[in-house]
Amino acid sequence: MPVDSSRVEKHIIIGGGVGPMAGVALHGKIIEATRAPAGDASHIAVIHLSDSAAIPDRTGYLDALARGAANLVNPGHAMAAVVGRAARALPANTAAVAGIPCNTFHAEPIYSAFQDEVEKTGPALTVINMLTATVDLLKERIGSGTGQRVGVFATNGTRSSRIYDSLLAAHGYRIVQVPEALQPLVHDAIYNPEWGIKAVSPVTGKAAAAVREMALHLVRDRVEAIIPACTELPLALPGTEFEAIPLVDPVLALARALVRDAAPDKLMPLPA
Repeated sequence: MPVDSSRVEKHIIIGGGVGPMAGVALHGKIIEATRAPAGDASHIAVIHLSDSAAIPDRTGYLDALARGAANLVNPGHAMAAVVGRAARALPANTAAVAGIPCNTFHAEPIYSAFQDEVEKTGPALTVINMLTATVDLLKERIGSGTGQRVGVFATNGTRSSRIYDSLLAAHGYRIVQVPEALQPLVHDAIYNPEWGIKAVSPVTGKAAAAVREMALHLVRDRVEAIIPACTELPLALPGTEFEAIPLVDPVLALARALVRDAAPDKLMPLPA
């Protein structure tokens, strides 16, 4: 796809549907992070394509892969097709930057497959890694890693893939997880078919209480920041702090990174 080099501002593509409300939250945070002195016309163009049915559950895929299941559809390939559809909807000679609001999606077997496929879209499309953006936001909130304890709670897939463990360690942080015995409650808060965040919107009181209980475990474990490392969890734990501990929301991190890449002069200061 040819690119008009005179065009400075990029479009933003949201590869949504993983889960759907996480994509909506990302879109909202992109708007909140954008300086728009001229009103509507100041905002960055966003193509948000949410096609949940086309993209297999990421935790389910990793579980099946670990069991040696065959003939699996890699969510990375499926999302690359979704992002490709969005890219083809761009006006001619337009560059874009894309983000996928799902932590588990960034596990290596999925994300590497996505990168391999999306690169075929062409040099006019770049992709922001949400986990890298989250570490950047963590540094803004509590400083560069010097052994600070960072609490993380997430889906079974994100936890078992250890993607945050290695990333945080590489930047000098110490990861603290909720106790293994309580991980099923985290999973239930996200996936329970009757009251989980993926199943019911807005967030149910039961799901919100479960998420707060997990966050309290991390606070009691003397963490200096908390990463709710499933993009549905901030829906139940909003804001920038919990019990005076900084919350580092990967969706906010991704939103700010997308705005910074698309139109850096429009990026609002980090909310207090």
